[in-house]
Amino acid sequence: MTREQTTFSRRAVLRHGTVAAGVLGFTVGTASAATTVSGGGDALQTAIDDASDGETLTVGDSATYDPIVVDVEVTIETSASPTIEGDGGTDAAVSVNADGVTLDGFTVTNPGGLLGVKVGRGYDDTTLSNNTIEDIGPTGRLGVTGVVVGQGDHSGIEIVNNTIQNLDQETTDDSGFPTVNGVLFDADNSDPGTVSDTTVNNNTIRDIESDIAPLGIVVQHETDGVDINNNEIRDLEAADDTDSDPSDSVDFDFTFAQGINIASPSTNETTIAHNVIEDITSAETILPEAVKIDGDGGGLTFRSNQLLVAVGLNNRNGTDSGNRDPSSDPQVDAKNNYWGSRKGPEEADFNLDADDDERSDVVGNVDFEPFLRNPPGGKGRGPNN
Repeated sequence: MTREQTTFSRRAVLRHGTVAAGVLGFTVGTASAATTVSGGGDALQTAIDDASDGETLTVGDSATYDPIVVDVEVTIETSASPTIEGDGGTDAAVSVNADGVTLDGFTVTNPGGLLGVKVGRGYDDTTLSNNTIEDIGPTGRLGVTGVVVGQGDHSGIEIVNNTIQNLDQETTDDSGFPTVNGVLFDADNSDPGTVSDTTVNNNTIRDIESDIAPLGIVVQHETDGVDINNNEIRDLEAADDTDSDPSDSVDFDFTFAQGINIASPSTNETTIAHNVIEDITSAETILPEAVKIDGDGGGLTFRSNQLLVAVGLNNRNGTDSGNRDPSSDPQVDAKNNYWGSRKGPEEADFNLDADDDERSDVVGNVDFEPFLRNPPGGKGRGPNN
C-alpha cells in the first residue's frame, strides 16, 4: 500500500466522522473544536482568522467588538451579551462570506452606518438566531438594512428569534431613492437567483423610520420553500418629520410603508403565516400596506395573519386608476386571516381607493374567504365564526 493510500487529510476525517479500523486501526470522533474569546476590539476577528471549519467560538464577556468578516464555517455564540459594532460606513458590522455560519446571541449595531448583518452572494446554511440588531443609520446612503441576504442562489438560510429595531434612513441630495429594510433578500433584477429551504420566523421588527419608505421584510429572489412565520412587524413610520435635516430640499411628494413586500418574479411553496403586522404609517399620498406583492403571488399562501393596516394586502396593483388591470394576475391565497374586523376586509380597486380605518382593505386578485372574525388564538377563533 502506498503512502498516498494511507494518508487522510484532517478535514476529510472531520467531514466523514470515522475512518475504518481495518485501514488505520482507530476511530476519529466528530466533536468540533471550541475556543473562548474575550477582551473586545479585534479579538473576535483574530479568533475567526485562526479558526478551522466546524469550530465553535464562544464569546465569554460583554465587551464591544470590532466589525467582523466571517470567511470560515464556524458557530459564533454567546450568552454574555456582547456587542459587535460597525464602523459607520457602507460595510456591514457582520459580513458572512462562507457556508455554514451561525451567529447566536449578540447585539449588532452600526450607528451612522448602512448595514447590520450581510450574507454574501451565494452562501448557504447561514443561521442568525437570538440576536438584537439595532441602531443602524441614520445615513443618506441607499438602503439602511438590519439583515441583508445578497444576490445569487441561497439555501438553508435561518433568520429566527431576532429583534431588529431602531433603523433610520434619511434622504439627502445624493441618496437616490432610499428605503430602510428590516430584512432584505436583495436580488439582481436581471438574474434574481433562488432562495430555497429558508425560514424567517419568530422575529420582532420594529421602530423603523424613513423620509420615504420603511419596509419590514422584503423578498426579491425567486422562492422555493420559504416560510415567513410568527413575526411581529410594527411601528414603521414614513414621514418628512423623521428627517433631521429638512433643509436638504429633498422631497419625493409621497411616502409609502409596507410590513412585507414580495417582489419575487416566481414563488413556489412560500408560506406567510401567524404574523402580526400593525402600527404602520405613511404620511403622504400612499396608504400604508401590511403586505404588498410586486411580483408573482401564485405560489404564496397566507394563513392566520393579523393584517392590521389600512391596506391589508395589495396584489400587484398600484395607487390609482392610472395603473393596469390586475384581473389576469395569479390569485393570492389569503384565506383564514384576520383583517381587523369581524366583517372581514373591504375590497378596493387601488391603494388610494382604500379606507384608512380599522377594517383593512384588499386590493387586486385576492381570495380572502373564509376569513377570521377574531384574531388567531382569541375567543371564537375560526373562519367566519
